[in-house]
Amino acid sequence: MTARWLEEAVEACGLTATPRFPRDLAAEVPLRLPVTLVPLPRVTPESVRDWLRRRRLHPPGTDVPRGLHGCMVARAGVGILFHDSEEDEAEHRFTLAHEVAHFVLDQWLPRKRAVRVFGEGILPVLDGLRPPTPEESLTALFERVSLEVEVKLMDRSPSGLFSSGRVAESERRADRLAQELLAPAALVTPLVRDVSEEEGVDRVVARFGLPGEAARTYVQLLRRRLRMPRFSCQRFLGVDGG
Repeated sequence: MTARWLEEAVEACGLTATPRFPRDLAAEVPLRLPVTLVPLPRVTPESVRDWLRRRRLHPPGTDVPRGLHGCMVARAGVGILFHDSEEDEAEHRFTLAHEVAHFVLDQWLPRKRAVRVFGEGILPVLDGLRPPTPEESLTALFERVSLEVEVKLMDRSPSGLFSSGRVAESERRADRLAQELLAPAALVTPLVRDVSEEEGVDRVVARFGLPGEAARTYVQLLRRRLRMPRFSCQRFLGVDGG
């Protein structure tokens, strides 16, 4: 059973299951989402800021210089996905999926929900052109709708740890959506049923092109689900770790 939030995200991004795997998100994403892909030889907060400054675009801020697999900069409903052009193919594929997942979960879907509640008159707030009125702020609170202009998820401690529980949860959900986009659970589960973990990982790597660590995490998740009882309150409520 797939969690409801995950089903909504897959549907919203328009990247429905393809008959061909491994998936080529570099070709698919620009056709489905307002996201521009930018390859860089090395992705760091500084290289991202430099690229944006040269084009007179507002750069994100972070105080921890570090190497990144990828970085999504999103504002006003559009995104720029910076990715490491020198990564190996499997890691690169998962990086693209993970950053696209951030765009969908942290920008695209919240924006759609806000417009659904307030109408298009809320777009200037979401685009940073005006602050929300007191009435809009109160409605957003009661409707549990985000009116944030930017969602900052790059911040880490000097040791590389997530700066908050919110960032950690966002990363977990982005990984889960990335797994579903690259290797839908409905297709992966039969491959990992009744085989050892190692064989399951090998099958997922070979069939869907996931990097080894991401494939192992995914196989472990699906194997835990297969051991669940026929009825589970968690599964019924759609919070089964998906």
